[in-house]
Amino acid sequence: MALMMAIAHGADWATLHGVGDLGAHAARGAGRLILAATDVGVPGEPAPVSAADALTKYQNEVKNLKPNADQLGWLGTIGTHFIGMFQKGGEVFVGFVTGIIPTLVVLMTAFYALTGMVGEERVHGFAQLMGRTALTRYTVLPVLSVFFLTNPMAYTFGTFLEEKHKPAFYDSAVSFVHPILGLFPHANAGEYFVWGGVLVALLDLEKRGVIPDGYHVKLAIWYFIVGLIVIFLKGIVTERVTAFMARRQGVEL
Repeated sequence: MALMMAIAHGADWATLHGVGDLGAHAARGAGRLILAATDVGVPGEPAPVSAADALTKYQNEVKNLKPNADQLGWLGTIGTHFIGMFQKGGEVFVGFVTGIIPTLVVLMTAFYALTGMVGEERVHGFAQLMGRTALTRYTVLPVLSVFFLTNPMAYTFGTFLEEKHKPAFYDSAVSFVHPILGLFPHANAGEYFVWGGVLVALLDLEKRGVIPDGYHVKLAIWYFIVGLIVIFLKGIVTERVTAFMARRQGVEL
């Protein structure tokens, strides 16, 4: 009680001596802080909140705090969409880890085992046979090399070809490591995201009924067929360009 009377007297003294209302309010405010610290109530005001309750209330307010991007205008919008892009990428990655990656491991193990059972000598002999004509050299051979040896070991099939055909074979093989992903993702597991990004969108459209069910399989087949046509044309063109450059520079291949 004596403490309360002293605080009130201090506020009245500040008013009488010309300190003004600001000084009086400051004195009363200091008094309330002291009273709150000592758990003494202020007459006419609600009972003070304990320190533990105040801390709990503050923690709940921080947890429920939701920053409003509108307060920053276009900067907030850019920041929200920027981090959202990476969050979506993280969701897709989690889907790969729980879905496609185990499948890829099993596929790669199976096809490496098949190559070992057939025998590398037989596989290489067949590669030499397929390299004799342009049609098989830039279609069948790249497909087999990418299918059995996968990327980047697929390019080693070029060692069985003549020097003048090696650049064109490489161009065909390296151009087929993506079209094959729709049907045989093991062939280029490190770059599966090229087809995976398209597949995620297609599956979502199928789920919503925008496109027919199984449309992604049809697209994968057409992707494979168009890839065959493209690598054949690239092989022929690259072979002609190689011969032209060799003649121009006086190089015998």
